Amino acid sequence: MSLKIKCFFSLVCFLFCTCILLASFTYKVQSIPTGYMRISFNDGIICLVRSKPASVLVFDQSGQFLSEITFNLSYPVSAVHVAGMIYVSDYYRSSVMVYTIFGAFLKRIEVGKYPTMVKVFRENVYVVCSGDSTVYRINIWKNVVEEKLTFDSPTLYFEPFQDEVVYLYYYDTGKTLEIRQGLRRKVVNLQNLKNPVKYYRGDEGEYLLGYTDGILVKLNEGKEVWRVNLPDFARDFVVLNDSLVVTSLFEPVLSFVSTRDGKLIKQIKLPNPTHKILSVADKLVTLNHLPGEVYIVDPTTGNFETIKVGEYAIEMVKINDQTFVVLCCDSGELFFFVKS
Repeated sequence: MSLKIKCFFSLVCFLFCTCILLASFTYKVQSIPTGYMRISFNDGIICLVRSKPASVLVFDQSGQFLSEITFNLSYPVSAVHVAGMIYVSDYYRSSVMVYTIFGAFLKRIEVGKYPTMVKVFRENVYVVCSGDSTVYRINIWKNVVEEKLTFDSPTLYFEPFQDEVVYLYYYDTGKTLEIRQGLRRKVVNLQNLKNPVKYYRGDEGEYLLGYTDGILVKLNEGKEVWRVNLPDFARDFVVLNDSLVVTSLFEPVLSFVSTRDGKLIKQIKLPNPTHKILSVADKLVTLNHLPGEVYIVDPTTGNFETIKVGEYAIEMVKINDQTFVVLCCDSGELFFFVKS
């Protein structure tokens, strides 16, 4: 680590602002270098990724700085922690690079061309490569590729589950998604659903969101149960007990949809469009990247608080049911919010 970076992080503990009391949350701000575009959280560890200059920052969930990873990195795209190791996709090295949480290099795992998004499911790390439209499964105890699943066109969006992968054909107009379990393939094509961007499967059901036209679909084993057309450029949704809440980058609203029949229950108007949403404690938390605001919404009354955050608030992650973190790329800030 360079002397400049070491000096920077030696002052980190003094760069927390005084906690600010809101009606429902307190927050503190931690300064970081600018340019970090992606954030992940898993097993108590936060990872931030900047592609150029190549860097991965590692923090614990309280914001304590642990390490900066730069060694052997060319163009990192995403990173995730599991079992004390940091897995980083390196776009130009066609590899997943493995480090300890303190930055020590462990191994280079070769995968396909142009690896992008890295995800974890139980004891496996998954990385999707845009150069060969393949998802590679890496066993974390052996740190070797144990399975390769090749699809028909590239994407950034997929979800791993037990023994299978759901692959969203974001750029392919002829297919919507594909479910792969070893050699078994099931291709699903949903009419007029463009750019599938998020897939969810849980006790509440199976749901798919199309970004461009804002179409939300409930599925049952790949078959459409119902659909609803919401405001365009729908980037994210969260599942509550009996409803789904969907964001839009086109209209400044949150749309509440019944999980039972897909009917639009209500909409809550916000000051600006939002692209990310979380359910934290008894509130909905939504993120606006420009001008950079967090809206803390009461889902029952529709009342909300507006908190101004930093410049280009690009991502946020949920730490637990009381805490979430917002990454602001251009101002170089992490906002740590905790339920009051």
